[in-house]
Order: sequence, then structure tokens, then C-alpha cells
Amino acid sequence: MATVVRACMPLPPAAVASSSAAPSTDAQAQRSPSSSSARVLVLGGTGRVGGSTATALSKLRPDLNILIAGRNREKGESLASKLGEESEFVQVDIRDRNMLEEVLQDVDLVVHAAGPFQRENECTVLQAAIATKTAYIDVCDDTDYSWRAKGFHEQAKDCGIPAITTAGIYPGVSNVMAAELVHAARSENAGEPERLRFFYYTAGTGGAGPTILTTSFLLLAEDVIAYNKGEEIKLKPYSGALSIDFGKGVRKKNVYLLNLPEVKSAYKVLGVPTVSARFGTAPFFWNWGMQAFANFLPVEFLRDKNKVIKLVGFVDPFVRAIDGIAGERVSMRVST
Repeated sequence: MATVVRACMPLPPAAVASSSAAPSTDAQAQRSPSSSSARVLVLGGTGRVGGSTATALSKLRPDLNILIAGRNREKGESLASKLGEESEFVQVDIRDRNMLEEVLQDVDLVVHAAGPFQRENECTVLQAAIATKTAYIDVCDDTDYSWRAKGFHEQAKDCGIPAITTAGIYPGVSNVMAAELVHAARSENAGEPERLRFFYYTAGTGGAGPTILTTSFLLLAEDVIAYNKGEEIKLKPYSGALSIDFGKGVRKKNVYLLNLPEVKSAYKVLGVPTVSARFGTAPFFWNWGMQAFANFLPVEFLRDKNKVIKLVGFVDPFVRAIDGIAGERVSMRVST
């Protein structure tokens, strides 16, 4: 009988997944976020995930000086005013390394929530954080980007800063669930798990906003990487439908293959030889739409981030309207 770990929550919180941590230097200790004057920069702070992160941080530590960075000044200043006198809006171009380094000079922690991370070839924010010895965390959900970020492990370690990548709900929380399954199997002398399967379900967009739509469409242009008995295989995106029981309150839902970073990390880090990930959404007809996009839209179109963003701008109002009916919920299941 398969071992299963489930999680279900109304909105996607940020959670730690994997880290490149090292002992703090004296200089870093002087800027430690535990001090009353700690400053946190939230990139993508005017978005759903970044804004939720800033709000949560403000509630957890009202004394934090939170810098909201985003493209929409009016929205950013509005959020900063709601968070209190210790918060403010700053204009930052995340592709401008010099600007980033200048802003990070007086920052203790940078939270990178300015997705989507797909099709990004540089880890500019992470490199700027390392250059300025600023603690770093992101909510990356892209396989290539996450492994590119992990390539800076030694540099972050040499600088004495924590650098944490893929710290969102998935793969962050789901990776923790997978690690718990593997740990439990070892503790019970059941041997090494031969298989891990990640399943995700959202009602509507799960409360994440248009960025998750952009991410989903961009993923439709990628081959799905999975592992079968230690062999890497490539599969068609949004194929291989399975009906999965997510438990009480959600029950059985159809999920489809998608290229998600937890597959590679489970294979390489946890050493599980057979790994795959599937995703589905409600109402059910959104899945038909995703299959249609994958089958009929040219791959070149789906690989063009600018074109996909324009497509999302057209689709998003309809998604928001349906979200009001379907609700906003995220469920995860990791099984052996």
C-alpha cells in the first residue's frame, strides 16, 4: 500500500525548501534581521505572492522596515501605507545588476517573488545579493532556474550568507513532504522508496494571480522531465491524466503531467529512482483549455514570454470571474 502525505490550504504561503547556508560573518551579524532596524526588500511586492509575503512579514514582525518593490507604483505605495510607517515603496529593475546592488547595500534580506521565473537565463538578484552579502530567498518554481541558482552555493557559502531557492508552496512545501516520506521509510526500515509522485490541484488559480497563469502557459512549451528506474524520460506536457484522491473536502480530481522542479530534486537529492509530477485545476474545463493550448498553439508562441503575458492579459478576467465561483484552494499529495 502506498504511503501518502497530503496538504490542503486556502492560499499558497511561502515556505523554505532548500538552502545554501553558512555561518554568519561579523559584518553580516551587524545587519541581522533579528535587530529592531532590520530591512527587508520584497521584489514583486505588488503581486499576489509578494504582497502576501510582505503582509505576513509585517504581521510577524511589526518593527521590520519592509521595502515594497514592483512595477505598479500606485499599488506599491498603497500596500506600503497599509503596512505602516516602517514600510515604503521603491522602484527597482530586477534586470539591472547595478541598481539591485545599490538598493541592497542597506538591506538585510531580499525576498525574490518577481516571477515568472521561466525563460530567465540569469540569476541577477541572487548574484547581486551575494555581491552585497545580503541574505536571499526566492519562490522560484522553474527547474532550470532553480538548478542555476544552486550553482551559486559555494559563492554564497564563501560570503557567509543564507541563499534559499524554490521556497514557495510547490516545490517548497511539497519537497519537505517528500523528504518526510523518505525519512519515514528509512526510520521504519522499509528501505529506500522506489518511487515518488507529486500531485497538485488548485481551485481556480489557487489565489496566486496572473503570474501563475503565465507560468502554466510557459510550462506547456516544455517537455516534461520524469525519471523511471533511474532513467530520465521526456513526456508531453499536460498528458498522462490520472484521477487522484486528495482526501476529504477535495476528493478525486484529474491531474496531468507538467515539468516541475521537485522531480529533479527528488531524484538527485533524495535519490528516488522513479519520480513524476502532475497538476490539475478546477473547474474541470480549465484542464480542457490547457490541453488545447498544449496541442494547438505553436511551441514558438508558448516559449515567447511577451506573447504569453499578452495572452494572460486576455484570459485573466475570465479566470478571476470563475475563481469567484470555484473558490481559491490549493491541495497537494506526495505518495510513494
